[in-house]
Amino acid sequence: MQRAIAVIAFVSAVIVATTYSRPGLAEKSAVEMKAALEARAENLGGGYVPIGRVRAGGMSEGQSVEFLEVLRRGACYRLLAVGGDKVADLDLRVFKGGKQIAVDQGVVPDPLAAYCADADGEVKVRLQLYAGNGPYALQLYAESVDAGSASEQEAAVALSLDDVAAQAAAGMERLGDPFVGTLGHRNAATFDVTLPEARCYKFLGAGGAGVQDLTLTISADGREVAADRISGVRPAAQWCAPDRTVATIKVAMYGGSGSFAIGVYAAKRAAASPEKVGGAESDFIANRIRQLHAQLGKGRAAVTPVVRGNLATSGEQVFNAKLTAGHCYTVIGAGSPSVKNLDVFLLDQSRTELQKDGTHDGFAVMDTSPCPRFTGTYIVKVRATKGAGQFGAQVFSD
Repeated sequence: MQRAIAVIAFVSAVIVATTYSRPGLAEKSAVEMKAALEARAENLGGGYVPIGRVRAGGMSEGQSVEFLEVLRRGACYRLLAVGGDKVADLDLRVFKGGKQIAVDQGVVPDPLAAYCADADGEVKVRLQLYAGNGPYALQLYAESVDAGSASEQEAAVALSLDDVAAQAAAGMERLGDPFVGTLGHRNAATFDVTLPEARCYKFLGAGGAGVQDLTLTISADGREVAADRISGVRPAAQWCAPDRTVATIKVAMYGGSGSFAIGVYAAKRAAASPEKVGGAESDFIANRIRQLHAQLGKGRAAVTPVVRGNLATSGEQVFNAKLTAGHCYTVIGAGSPSVKNLDVFLLDQSRTELQKDGTHDGFAVMDTSPCPRFTGTYIVKVRATKGAGQFGAQVFSD
């Protein structure tokens, strides 16, 4: 029987047959089976890492269990099972597309089957008890590969992160150097990163040789704000920060072991705008917009001209603004002294209200939160909730 060499893989598994199981299998038996499995794996030699969870149960003579595993092309696997003291003959078979691709039919209580996948795909694992009865445990392993020193592997995976970002963060820029490191199975590391302003950020990861399942969680102000816990080696998460903040990145190695790289990417700043803050005028409204921008505009550039109008009490006026996903915006409105409460609203094309300012003054300042997830034409609505008179409104972007 082939006893494999290996690389990396990921796995998701579900039980697909239930013709097994002795009701009331004691927890102690499951723990003992897991310990026996670990001891058997150690006796076979080091260098292998477990993939996924241990499957433990119980069978009577003649019964079988089946599991599905998803394997990655180019990776080599080892499937190992052990039976309890009264298990005399336990067979292990692996099938792909109905064809048997690996087997251990020896009269043993601890079969071993190995397979190197030539394509991504699903395989069926069948464990059958031919003689005896009692508990069993089964585990999938992949052999770790020494692809050079830790520093060499970290450098290689940092380069692979660039390939990930070229697809997943096109048009964005990385904040500083990536975070790199090496983790063992079930270990984790945390990093703090300063997000300099209210913008949308992407957090991308890449795992190197031997990594099977890498996850990311992002926290800010003591709460989780984004995560990717889907099994794989290229986790990605996105969060639009409402303001300057420090975020904590946690990377966890749930399958395999090896090097990783994590990068933080932000939407590129808008190109220099020909629009002037407050427009070309120098009247009360223009100067009020400039004052509010200096105080509350977060240094954002004007991306629309100043839209002006005259409103009766409760009167409204709308204008369109093209907003780009990944950028954050501020809308500033200013009324003449006769306008006592000016409000601004952001609507989508179906005129669904997305946001409004919370002021009760003759001016309005509204930051998009969350920042737009989709590029498109949005509607800005201006209302004189109290009073009447002239107004001006302008949109700014990071």
